[in-house]
Amino acid sequence: VVWEDGSPGGNILHGQWSSAAHGVIAGRPQVVFPGGDGWLYAFNARTGEKLWTFDLNPKDAVWPKTRNYGISTPVFSDGQVFMSVGQDPDHPNGVGHTYCIRPGGKGDITASGRVWQYDQIRRSISTAAVADGLVYVADMKGVLHCLDVKTGKPYWTYDTLSPVWGSPLVADGKVYIGDQDGDVAVLKAGTELKKLAEIDMGSSVYSTPVPANGLLYVMTRSDLYAITAPANPKR
Repeated sequence: VVWEDGSPGGNILHGQWSSAAHGVIAGRPQVVFPGGDGWLYAFNARTGEKLWTFDLNPKDAVWPKTRNYGISTPVFSDGQVFMSVGQDPDHPNGVGHTYCIRPGGKGDITASGRVWQYDQIRRSISTAAVADGLVYVADMKGVLHCLDVKTGKPYWTYDTLSPVWGSPLVADGKVYIGDQDGDVAVLKAGTELKKLAEIDMGSSVYSTPVPANGLLYVMTRSDLYAITAPANPKR
């Protein structure tokens, strides 16, 4: 063991769900860890030194009605961190937040490190996808939000009409998102909403589509599919 840290200690609200993420900021490797107490913790990846913390909730938030914790994984992109909050999927839906955070400084950077905060989202357990100046993030209600990466301004929303557990994937100029009803929606990536297709996978899609080696892997509740492009696609 090189180092360990006990945060958030006994302040866990309900459970510890999220995974840590690693990024290099100003030449310093950081590990960012969403605690089950609703705070984001950053550590020096080599030494374990605690660098900064960020409260992922408004100061007047109260558990369990309005205070949430991180279930999704933080995303490093272009020197910033993107993170949404939620609760156990079995809990009732409620207010959510998505943050863009400047991961620097020392101590509590809730105010100084906040680049923007997006509140038109419900509780989310999905990890954001960041590409070409846009942030795509889904909430448990089943709505996919497309935001400007610099300002958090919403460009569009797409309602899958079913709860979303997995995360959006951006690949080949498209956005893929699966839902509990078993559908995978394919949207055009960009600032204008355009639905290209919706594929019925036959069973709930709780996972995130994964591209690798020219294939798209989609796991449903009962099967794993490896999908390739047709040899002679229609034009």
